[in-house]
Amino acid sequence: MKFYKNAKVVFPDSIRDCVVVTHNGKIVDITEHFEETPESTVTDCKGLYLAPGFVDIHVHGGGNKSAMSENPDDIVKMAEAHLKYGTTSIVPTTLAAPVEQLKNVINSIKKASEKSEKANILGVHLEGPYISMQYKGAQSPENILNPKKNPPDELFELWDKILIMGAAPECEGVLELGDKLRNRGIVASVAHSAASFEQVEEAVKHGFSDVTHIYNACSSCFKTGLFRNAGVVEAGLYMDELTAQTIADLRHLPQGLLKLIYKCKGDDGMYLITDGLEFSASDIKENTVYTQENGIGVIYEDNVMKLADRSALAGSAATLSDCVRNMYKCIGIPLYSAVKMASLTPATVVGYGDRKGKIQKGYDADLIMFDDNVNIKNL
Repeated sequence: MKFYKNAKVVFPDSIRDCVVVTHNGKIVDITEHFEETPESTVTDCKGLYLAPGFVDIHVHGGGNKSAMSENPDDIVKMAEAHLKYGTTSIVPTTLAAPVEQLKNVINSIKKASEKSEKANILGVHLEGPYISMQYKGAQSPENILNPKKNPPDELFELWDKILIMGAAPECEGVLELGDKLRNRGIVASVAHSAASFEQVEEAVKHGFSDVTHIYNACSSCFKTGLFRNAGVVEAGLYMDELTAQTIADLRHLPQGLLKLIYKCKGDDGMYLITDGLEFSASDIKENTVYTQENGIGVIYEDNVMKLADRSALAGSAATLSDCVRNMYKCIGIPLYSAVKMASLTPATVVGYGDRKGKIQKGYDADLIMFDDNVNIKNL
């Protein structure tokens, strides 16, 4: 038995002083009193916060390793880099790429999930390749595909842990793709999309239930001639059927929009992602130019990744601990709510909410400890 005492334990709706007991990787008890035995292992948390490990379900890399690597060891190192910042579970996220390359990457992530001993690699998030050219962001245009001409069926047969796929529902064949994803139990996310509010409503009928990095690389209150139309953002904020991925690095979104998303969606509908590139969870230097795995040049400037020509943001260099800290310290929401949006809510989105993301008896003992500034401490 392992006992964690003198901890401020973070639950989804509160923070309480109590003792957490674990055994064989599971939480077996939560109590106010315990008796040590010679066989007990006791960790004195010294008044720090004890929380469920963060779950990042949209992350492209970390520790200078890319999720697009066909070397499983790179994926393991990527996961371990984020583990240092409190992320105990990740869903490596691909970039738009040819189907054959995506097959190799899925196999690499699958092997990495079997090899990884320190961090949990839960499955795969396919961001694209069926997205809008208009809102491609940092995705390579030559790899944006049509699901009718380049069907994804071979990808789905490789592994039953393809957990989420981002696509633009206004593009040809994507509504049918949504039906296919729903039938397979894969989360369909509105991603890199120019869709109108009405097109998103239709997409929900075809299985879409999520919005990829809301406000980033998607339509919002656009004009057709003289008249305004609501877009992906407005649908994502309004529709209870849709959860909203949010990059809370204070670069992709300002404080005002983070407050608005939280007010509209709450901590059940809004959740935190890093969208981190291989440069996240690493010692990155300002004004350095890099080349992504997809050949796109990027520069780290103003604490965020930009395309080298500075025409668009290209993903973050944040960690989930940064995002939790920003929501707690800058946006002013309760700490337990910020933690929930980085743990239980994303875990629930991809089907792991019954075992990860919460301190509760029977759940996996993916525990982290941090101070009031969300600086991660060794357990």
